[in-house]
Amino acid sequence: MAETHVISALVLKRSELLGEIKHYESLVKEHKENLSTIDKTIHLFDSSYDLRTIKSKRVMKDRYFKNGEAVVLLLDALRELSRPAKTDELTEIIAAVKKLPLESDYEKATFQKAIVASLSRAADNGLVERVGRDGVAVIWQIKAKN
Repeated sequence: MAETHVISALVLKRSELLGEIKHYESLVKEHKENLSTIDKTIHLFDSSYDLRTIKSKRVMKDRYFKNGEAVVLLLDALRELSRPAKTDELTEIIAAVKKLPLESDYEKATFQKAIVASLSRAADNGLVERVGRDGVAVIWQIKAKN
C-alpha cells in the first residue's frame, strides 16, 4: 500500500500543475484571439499583405526588475542583515520586498535564477563575493573594500 503522505504530495503537485496548465491555456487562447484581430486589421489596410512574412519576436520572459534594481535590493538586504547570507534567504527577502507571491515551483525557480544572475554580475563588478557554501547553496556578502 502506498504511503499516504506520498500520495498527498503527488495530488497537491498534480493540482498545481493542472492549475498552471489551465492558466497558460487561457493565456494562449487570449493571445490567439488578439493575433487574429490584428491580422484582420492588417488586411483591412492591405488585403494582399502576406502575414507569413512576419517573423515572431523573441520575448524576454519573467522580467522581475528594472535595470539595476536587483543589485540595489540585494545590497540593501545584505547591509540590513549585516552578515553573509545564502542565495535562498536573499531570494525570499527580495520577493517579500517586491511583494511577489511566487506560488508555484516554476515561479520560485525563475525568480531565484534572476537573483543568482544579479548576484553573479554584482560579483563580477566587485560589489559582492562568494564566501562559502552550505550544501549546494552559495553564501554571499558585500565585498570588503581594499
